[in-house]
Amino acid sequence: MAVTAETSRWCLTTTTGFFILLFVVQGSLSVLVEVTPKEVVALPGQNVTFLCRVGVPIQYCRIEIPGEQTLNLNPALRPKGGIAYYGAGLQAGQCGVTIDHVKEINNGLIKCSLGIQTEYQEPFGEMRLTVAKAPRAPQLEISTGTDNTNIYKVGDVLRAYCIVRDGRPVANISWYLDDMPILEDLTIPTITDMAKEELYSIEQNLTRTLVPSDNGRSLRCLAEHPAFQGVNNLASRQLNVKYPPLPLQSPIDKFGYEIGQMGIISIEFEANPKPHVEWTIRDNRLREGTSDISGRIEAEVVEDLGKGRYRATLRIAAISKQDTETQYVLTAYNDMGSQDYSILISTSPEPEGLDLGIASIIGIVVAILIVILIVFVVVFARVTGRWCFSGRSRRSVAESSDTESVEVRQREQKRILPALKIQIPPLFKKNKEKEDKDQKESSPPPTDETKIPIDESETQTAPVTATTTPNDGKEGGLVYAELDLVSQNLRPVVKNEEDKTEYAEIVYAQKENEEKIKSDKETAPKATS
Repeated sequence: MAVTAETSRWCLTTTTGFFILLFVVQGSLSVLVEVTPKEVVALPGQNVTFLCRVGVPIQYCRIEIPGEQTLNLNPALRPKGGIAYYGAGLQAGQCGVTIDHVKEINNGLIKCSLGIQTEYQEPFGEMRLTVAKAPRAPQLEISTGTDNTNIYKVGDVLRAYCIVRDGRPVANISWYLDDMPILEDLTIPTITDMAKEELYSIEQNLTRTLVPSDNGRSLRCLAEHPAFQGVNNLASRQLNVKYPPLPLQSPIDKFGYEIGQMGIISIEFEANPKPHVEWTIRDNRLREGTSDISGRIEAEVVEDLGKGRYRATLRIAAISKQDTETQYVLTAYNDMGSQDYSILISTSPEPEGLDLGIASIIGIVVAILIVILIVFVVVFARVTGRWCFSGRSRRSVAESSDTESVEVRQREQKRILPALKIQIPPLFKKNKEKEDKDQKESSPPPTDETKIPIDESETQTAPVTATTTPNDGKEGGLVYAELDLVSQNLRPVVKNEEDKTEYAEIVYAQKENEEKIKSDKETAPKATS
């Protein structure tokens, strides 16, 4: 393919442009300026220091600070306006600056430009100086209750809104209920900024369903900012939540009273607003601040303990046995509802463990559950042969198998076995003439004895004696085998786990076959005679 002049020029232009671009990029990236630190937050009047450095000597160090003139710094120059050179020198490639007293006008980017002899362009670095400015005091707004007042009922949904305006940097908002942090039911904070002055505002919402324990507590919005000096950083509202007297365990047992001594029955409960109380004693009612006809029993005025907690007290001048058998009923009521509390008193001492807290009870229950779990795991592992019981299980199986084999052999030794009749092929092939000749002889038929071992591993310990009897020319013959199980040299053989064990079953001849053989023996001599 021919290459035209245009193609050649295009290739040359492209190649030249590529090398020029590579040279520019390489030149711009050949020196890297390291800035330490890259960002600082400082209060007005504080001292700050920045340092720019490269790996080669520099010719000059130029610093640009917001609100100040551009300065050419080196170690030989004296500080000017609280601004001075910082570093180990130009030959060390360091260009830094120290500002003794930061002013609010210095807020922004600080730029350092370095002159290098081998560079056409001066490399530079930037760092951010944030001069803190305190925001305005937080503003807290809350929704009204069910009756469009600042009084709420249990179950009402409280919506609160907190905003902290015009701070640099942005403030942080934290919510508290008294001293308890609120971490749930919060929206993501929203941040707005004023670009011209670099001021930031932050706001956040809280949604909370009120419960009786919220009554009397203070809802707080706390603003955290470097420029706050512990003042004007908190907004709070006290919550007033109405609810009827709350129930307690029933009956309430009181111990430690003494016959003939003064007894005080004291009950603490929660309610809002303040409740009225009355006592019921053996069908007699006593209002607070009154006493019975005899003057022996007195009901005191309800005591306000603060934050919706109250104490009702009943005084008995001298405890009698009848008093310990009486059930006392305290009725507390306000405009939100009423609640009855049943009390029993006793002269017995308070049982041990009755004062266990919820945490102690939970700990005991958890400990019991852990013990049950451990026992279950151990039993499961032992039954299934897992974990630390796996080796023991295999050993037990092997040992039990060997033990069973020995026991079977010992039982067989005690048994008197009858003669075994085994069908085997004829040992000797005889013709008819020789059989007739042998029948005429008066001597008994010859017998051959053969030791037949039951098992290859026991050829030396349990031999079998076999007696061969002629079968009158028939194809098969009879062999009588006797198992020797009374030898003194017999001993159990324990095999390895890997060795296989073969079991043989010995089938005894039927009684009919034995009688037939016996009859054949009796008729044989008669035929000879």
